[in-house]
Amino acid sequence: MAAAHALTSDTHTRVAATVPKPASLLPRGAFDSHVHVFDPTIGPYASNRAYTPEDAPLDRLIAFNKSISKYGTGSSIVLVQPSPYKSDCTVLLKCLQELQNQKRAAYGIAVVDVQAIQDTELERMHKLGVRGIRLNFQADGKGVDIPGLMASLRTAAARIAHLPGWIIQLFVPGFVWDNIFDGVRTLPVPIIADHLGGMRGASKLGPDLAENPLQQPGFNSLVRLAQMSKLIIKVSGLYRASGSTETCYHDTRPIIETLSREVPDQCIWGSDWPHTGEGKDRVNGDLGVKEPFRSIDDAAILENVREWVGGEGAWQKLMTDNPSRLFQ
Repeated sequence: MAAAHALTSDTHTRVAATVPKPASLLPRGAFDSHVHVFDPTIGPYASNRAYTPEDAPLDRLIAFNKSISKYGTGSSIVLVQPSPYKSDCTVLLKCLQELQNQKRAAYGIAVVDVQAIQDTELERMHKLGVRGIRLNFQADGKGVDIPGLMASLRTAAARIAHLPGWIIQLFVPGFVWDNIFDGVRTLPVPIIADHLGGMRGASKLGPDLAENPLQQPGFNSLVRLAQMSKLIIKVSGLYRASGSTETCYHDTRPIIETLSREVPDQCIWGSDWPHTGEGKDRVNGDLGVKEPFRSIDDAAILENVREWVGGEGAWQKLMTDNPSRLFQ
């Protein structure tokens, strides 16, 4: 079998380092629930952004999506508003419109000014496939203001609670779930926890936790919130959770195995294409220099995740059943 193509750090099509097994490719009806488009020809980046990415236009995203799909036709995708655009969703909405025109199943997660946005604009977003808003507290590498975060969550939840099927997508360090546990329980909308909920594999933990990453701060709260159906956990961005590139992030295995066993109905998968860098590396960065994407072996990640979640039933839930229930 020929090697599948993957889009890597320069966003051009390349041969993947791993020849994917058919069982680990995206099945029919699957969702890639976390991808971005970066295209300054459609809309400009915000002047106060944390970084300037390389280009990753929609046609390259579609090519990537087809390359990891079992039947080569592509899966449903969820476009997530990336931080360089801040709350200007021009690119996101134009891409959703184009995907609708192509009759491709696609949804979106927007970033909006919840204090200023009008209901008419939210309704327009909904018609184009937007199903939630994103709060990102990791893009700039700075600390997390817990009271400010909870205030943002409550304000955002109140603003979108009337919209059918809308959620809040949250990217925070893992320990934060201990601090916001009680607040999340009372929100009127569910939360998607980005990138394993900010949990880390042993390679990114101190020696006191490396032997048992399941004891890291926030993990128990993350699982309990998912058990209460207040939280959906996104299995994505393994390279953000692990520094073990030589094993294809094998130290995230205990986390993924536990999530699949304890909350199999509350997990979804996302590729995180085109694989942007780390917020902590962007402090005082030069916006005039485009930040390259990471070179990621997507086929190997899919094979690992397919193995770690367990049987066919868990794989079907992760890739198809759970996101199909969430994004309608």
